[in-house]
Amino acid sequence: MKRFYFFVIACFLLVCTSCEPTDIGSALQPEEDKMVVKTDSFYIQSATELLAVRHSESDKIELGYLCDPVYGNVKLDFLTEFRYSRDTFPASATDAVLRLVMYYRSYYGDSLSVNEASVYALQKPLDFEVNYTSDIDVNEYCDKSVLLAKKSYVAYDATVPNSERKEEGYCDKVVIDLPQSYCTDLMTNRAYNKSQEEFLNFLKGVYVTTQYGSRTVLNVDSVNLEVNYRYVPDVAKPDSIVDVTRIYPANRETTTVIRVSEVEAPANIDVDSLNYIVSSSGYVTRLTLPLNRIKATMQGEETDEKLNLNYMSLILEEASVVDNEPTRMTPPDILLLIQAKDLEKFFTQSKYPAEGVETTLGVYVPEEKHYLFNNMASYMEGLLSDETISADDLNDFYVLPITGATDIAGSNAVVRHLFKPYGVRLRSATNQHSPMRLVVTYSNL
Repeated sequence: MKRFYFFVIACFLLVCTSCEPTDIGSALQPEEDKMVVKTDSFYIQSATELLAVRHSESDKIELGYLCDPVYGNVKLDFLTEFRYSRDTFPASATDAVLRLVMYYRSYYGDSLSVNEASVYALQKPLDFEVNYTSDIDVNEYCDKSVLLAKKSYVAYDATVPNSERKEEGYCDKVVIDLPQSYCTDLMTNRAYNKSQEEFLNFLKGVYVTTQYGSRTVLNVDSVNLEVNYRYVPDVAKPDSIVDVTRIYPANRETTTVIRVSEVEAPANIDVDSLNYIVSSSGYVTRLTLPLNRIKATMQGEETDEKLNLNYMSLILEEASVVDNEPTRMTPPDILLLIQAKDLEKFFTQSKYPAEGVETTLGVYVPEEKHYLFNNMASYMEGLLSDETISADDLNDFYVLPITGATDIAGSNAVVRHLFKPYGVRLRSATNQHSPMRLVVTYSNL
């Protein structure tokens, strides 16, 4: 029995000593066919900045004053003109009322907080060709000592029955009656129906702001001037009275400017471990990426072989708001990464960072509580491929909140910066728990 065990052990040792590791496969492979893969992970520099200039184009008008103990304070109001109508009023029109009507399907803040909207007539027209900034000086366009109308309102009108709210196409609205003299002038002067230029002689536009209320912002979908009147369509039947609403809309053919004022910084903005993004007030995060090191690797300065970018992801983690911090702001769904030098063109010319704008979008992942820019390799490789440009000249990026990303169709997307109240705190590049980071993979493929 002992001899048998000895025989088994001897065979086992013989097999082990015979199976020496071999590199015969790689030895037969030509040197130029070997795949080189290199992965880097970087911590990056970051800072919170208030954008010096924001242009006012947006998909929604915002109205209200907001005081937030975490994300700071901001006031949002607007100037707008209206589009004329070619239709004239019947001679039998009666009971006419001219109103400013703001329609909205959503709002931010307290549904029952009392607010007051004030309306002023513009003395100077807006210019359709101008890209207005959100710090527009209202005093250049209207005399705020002359009030046209005002109205107190709450975001949720409890007098509207639930049956009406459930109707298809229902919108909440704020209705403000304008002076009867304006209504009479509009209905009696036929020249106002001839052209937009003539209509501006009636009303060059309005400035709408809030005088009190600090807990609600309306996300206004549309604003109209509306004339409600009654008339008799058939003089032979004087009892047949028809109710009519004539609409003068503020639409894409007219100019609307969102104004941002009374901005106060978020709380703890000076804490190095945190960066802020606040859509309504214009606070964004600025990034400095290690492009010089990435470019050096691509040019073969570290591996003696030029490499391509195969993968690049940027991860921005949310520093969650704790339960005892009384804010209702939620993180914006989409962030756009854009070079600082292209910011003006993004606002004024809809210039996107890349041919496919989706390559520079960071999507908020609620389960992970972070933004993931997961498709950046081709964009960055395009930036770094020009060997005549220094990587330092390509650096400095902003991440800013946008809207319209759900309508993206390549480079033809309609993407705008966001005024609707959203806020997020990010762990900065110096955060001890989990700093901002960039992951890069290169290969010679």
